[in-house]
Amino acid sequence: MARYLEYRSKTFLSVLSILLFIAFVQYFVDDAGDDGISTLKQNLDTKKDVLKRYDLRILVIVYNRVHSLLRLLNSLNEAEYGSDYIKLEVWIDREANGNVDRLTLQAANSFTFRYGEYEVLLHPQHVGIYGQWFTTWKPDVNSSEIAVILEDDLTVSKYFWRYLKVVHQKYDKNAIINGYSLQGHSITFSETHHHAILRGPKDSFVVLFPVLGTWGFSPSTKNWKKFLDWFENQDINTFKPYVPGNIATGWYKTLSRQGRANTMWSMWHIYYAWKNNESTLHCNFPDSAGLTTNWREKGLHFAKTEGSSNKLITEWKTEYENLSDHVPQLDLSGKIIHN
Repeated sequence: MARYLEYRSKTFLSVLSILLFIAFVQYFVDDAGDDGISTLKQNLDTKKDVLKRYDLRILVIVYNRVHSLLRLLNSLNEAEYGSDYIKLEVWIDREANGNVDRLTLQAANSFTFRYGEYEVLLHPQHVGIYGQWFTTWKPDVNSSEIAVILEDDLTVSKYFWRYLKVVHQKYDKNAIINGYSLQGHSITFSETHHHAILRGPKDSFVVLFPVLGTWGFSPSTKNWKKFLDWFENQDINTFKPYVPGNIATGWYKTLSRQGRANTMWSMWHIYYAWKNNESTLHCNFPDSAGLTTNWREKGLHFAKTEGSSNKLITEWKTEYENLSDHVPQLDLSGKIIHN
């Protein structure tokens, strides 16, 4: 009798396992037809991506500056991440003819990231600076994942992730904040008062400013998704994203006359922020120190190499975590609008 019951039990478990497997396959194939196997694989990959969550996703965008890339990657390896779940992605753009810079690809593939997952991704064709910024991170509004986009001519402070966690936790529910800039050196953007160093009140380590900082930018998930959705519906050949009184408008017009408007993606973000009354949270540390520095190397944005833009934060102080609920709001000229 005992053997019979044991046999019935094993049979029941076997049948149950088969039924569960069939249900599992049916869930992923979902009426796949003749292409069931490939659809199953695609759906498994999709489900895996949806379920996987990172605390921080670092997106490094690069074209062909291998020395700059390695300098940035090495600084990322020196940063502090604690026990958080980190994903580092290096996105490499192609030349117009589809070729990839061989040395850059080799350097990226040879790098070892010590603190999490690491992946090198090649764009399928040349996408330019617009594509590097607009297609590398597709935010999930239901995820708590934080992302930061870094161009290759930067290095980061070892405390950049600690800072990002603090400001995201403190200010993500503020609908007017579209993201967080890591750069220490920023300038004013008023047509009547431009290129002055942007400085906020000495008693505040952060300020709000109408223009983003691209030298290390961590978008607000919901705001970034809305911006990308809006941009996809614009005709970039006919629409003019001009902002009255903003010096960036003049830069964009000049680039347009030169046939180089495709090198200034930020103008679209500046316009969208202006139309939607958004601001970016900038750090406001003494001596313009920042969580990133830009080496301002010869390339898309600089005619010649100018060197590091600012000092990095090399010491973390507890007061950096005690940020005010009321952040000073600055206008384009750097003047305080209100606290």
